[in-house]
Amino acid sequence: MRFYRSLSGFRGQSVAGFSLSIALLFLLPMWVLAQDEPAPTDQPDPSISAALEAVNRYRERVGVSPMAAHPALVESATGQVRYYDLNLGDLALSGMGLHEQRPEAPGFTGASIEDRARVAGYDGMATENAGFGPLDVAVEWYMGTVNHRLPLIHPDALDVGMARSATSGFSVISVGLRREHQDVSLPSVYPPDGAADVPSSWDGLETPDPAPDIPRPLGYPLTVAFARYQQVEWGTIELRDADDAPLDVSIPRTDWMRAVAIVPHRPLTPGERYTARVEATVDGQPVTKSWSFTVSY
Repeated sequence: MRFYRSLSGFRGQSVAGFSLSIALLFLLPMWVLAQDEPAPTDQPDPSISAALEAVNRYRERVGVSPMAAHPALVESATGQVRYYDLNLGDLALSGMGLHEQRPEAPGFTGASIEDRARVAGYDGMATENAGFGPLDVAVEWYMGTVNHRLPLIHPDALDVGMARSATSGFSVISVGLRREHQDVSLPSVYPPDGAADVPSSWDGLETPDPAPDIPRPLGYPLTVAFARYQQVEWGTIELRDADDAPLDVSIPRTDWMRAVAIVPHRPLTPGERYTARVEATVDGQPVTKSWSFTVSY
């Protein structure tokens, strides 16, 4: 199967002890491009509304508030898509460069993700997923990853702007994270408690590697997230099978989002029930979260 590149950018992220400057690289299968063609220039792209609906269905399952379109982030995403189309053929527009702009280039609106969001009028933290193909199909792919799932279901990720080129198919999801108290149960987790449709494995095609030096395929990853306003010290983090035996896992952290992932080193067993447990000290108080899910056949 052929692949093409798509990226997600994060600011100040720390994963398993090393820092990211601005972006993460991953791959989406070429069949994404075959799902539909870009919308005509005089029509709105239907994948945008479908993508937001899909994201909010996942957020409802997680138990966090829905995302809503924010004009400044729509402007920021649209600007990055326009910049890409105006500079087709620029060798800088590859890899990490898909999240960047050069001041001397046509369509410049800001050098970085946060610069563009701030210029557009957004005053929160911003991150970004970018790639090619219909956005609603991309969302389904993102949800099977570690780093690119997190912005879509994080409890603070309440604002979003999406855009997709009608000519190149280049698409951007700009996500804004607020830093305010919310009336939701934290930490949020995915897959949620009681889920019975969890895939058994994941190909692990994501950079930075969430489980370095571990053979593929991996088990399906879990996500745990507190709010950004909380001070979190992580304690015991484990995943156990139906016999209460602990699994070998990697636990990459995204510190600026107060989040971790639990990545099993081997595929999970279809039909088996697993239980995850997380202990942490949050704002000086002990917090324990335990939940179970079942792997689909």
